[in-house]
Amino acid sequence: MNIIESLNIKKHCAQYKVGLWGCPQFLFVLMGVVICSTIFAIYIIGQRFYDEPEIVALTALFVTAILFIIGHVIVSSFEQVTRASRAKSEFISIMSHELRSPLSVIKWQIDVLLSSKPSPLAVSAETARYLKTIDEQNERMIQIVNDLLEVNRIEDADLVLHPLLFSLEELTRRVVSENQQYASLNNLQISIDIHDKDTVVFADNDRIKRVMDHLIDNAIRYSSNSEKIEIVIEQRGQMICWKITNNGVGIMPEERDRIFEKFFRSPSMARYQTEGAGVGLFIAKSIITMSGGSIWFKSFANENTFFWFTLPRENTKTQKFA
Repeated sequence: MNIIESLNIKKHCAQYKVGLWGCPQFLFVLMGVVICSTIFAIYIIGQRFYDEPEIVALTALFVTAILFIIGHVIVSSFEQVTRASRAKSEFISIMSHELRSPLSVIKWQIDVLLSSKPSPLAVSAETARYLKTIDEQNERMIQIVNDLLEVNRIEDADLVLHPLLFSLEELTRRVVSENQQYASLNNLQISIDIHDKDTVVFADNDRIKRVMDHLIDNAIRYSSNSEKIEIVIEQRGQMICWKITNNGVGIMPEERDRIFEKFFRSPSMARYQTEGAGVGLFIAKSIITMSGGSIWFKSFANENTFFWFTLPRENTKTQKFA
């Protein structure tokens, strides 16, 4: 099935938004057809003109020229895709940095107004309510900008992790505590089940917290048929496994191959009107992979959805190169 889908040239060209002569899949298929045809043609010519090597040599030179031209077109098409991708990444990086400063200034000024004691800067209760709404939306914008900058760092291989030994259980309890109010508003309770006492892992504490935040937020956001979200932490050899389970909408089979793609937003989730840029799972997978672990999921339509990731218990890189 994957081979058939990979040969769906029209679909791929539509995704790239380019014509046939700028579509890598079409050019590769064309080159394959030309190579097969020329091999067969040279064989026929060689059989027919075996006593006239000049004709065979000229035919081979002609075919070589055609293959060279097609190869040049393929390289040019890839260069165009690469330039477009680089331009988009640079645009996202520049705009994210430019947005960060005014958003930070807005946040600082709102914090000053909300924290002012009776003074010329003090605001009424009604005004404070509006300012809190503005502050919440401003925080959302800051998070989106930070996510875009994180994506840019990952793509440029500039994401730097600062791993250390820490307790995955303690971090989980802290993150759950921070998200419990949001869960309660959705009539959900988050339970934590620790199977083993030793939950110490070697990873970047702040980055793993971000992964947990996103997975817990998704579990809350997409839960619909249960009152409980379960988190389990257990040892698996030299790895610690962290797993979260919720019962809700589930992930459709046709979407599962793209769930960790950058900017992917599931059409089936549209009715939940969720926020975000669709990069959370892309960032999460990059962080876990760079930490020496793995991340995956299992989901059934309108039933349980499991997300889990593993992290090393020790500095495996140091052991490997010691």
